Amino acid sequence: MNWILLLTLISLRSFAACLQDSSVILTDENFSSRNIEKAADFFQNQVGLLVPQNMNVIVKLDFLNSRVNAEVLKRENEVTIEVWGGMLKHPLMTENSLKLLLCHEMGHVLGGAPLKSRNGWSSTEGQSDYYSSLECAHHLGISEFEFFEAALNLTKIYAEVSREPAPNLESCDESIVSRTNFGYPKAQCRLDTLLAGWRRQDRPRCWFIE
Repeated sequence: MNWILLLTLISLRSFAACLQDSSVILTDENFSSRNIEKAADFFQNQVGLLVPQNMNVIVKLDFLNSRVNAEVLKRENEVTIEVWGGMLKHPLMTENSLKLLLCHEMGHVLGGAPLKSRNGWSSTEGQSDYYSSLECAHHLGISEFEFFEAALNLTKIYAEVSREPAPNLESCDESIVSRTNFGYPKAQCRLDTLLAGWRRQDRPRCWFIE
């Protein structure tokens, strides 16, 4: 393929995923999509109040793709959030877990600095997590109990896919970075970040430093 064409295609399909690319797949023949679709519809109806008026947000649920992941693609003023079947069918994926995941993907677009690259549009994973609980989850009207359950479920999925120990609400990541992590923080650090955003506290030093 011509390198100029390849670079053009990449630039037109700028995206950010909630997890590093993984070979983990999941299928569930007894899965019912009704509540998950309801949660996605609710999010899409509400997110219009968070984004600029000229921005169009589309949520796609790909139930046939067994990969455990989600991603957001941005092309000019159109934002497409796609969640794959392995994530949608995971036993820990509830309506509120999905809403929080969609908030994370929206955080890549609206979360602000630190960005993944100097000239890019996507907030880092840690910043997207922080935005998702600081702004988006509150906007969706998720209660505190629902939020804590959703945050724990979602980060447990992250830990499973990344083959890390499961995060715990009673623990915290006490590590301190020497520079901001522009990649994927550990699952416990991501849970700590979600809790910090919800409580309107500073971003944890397990991934962020001024």
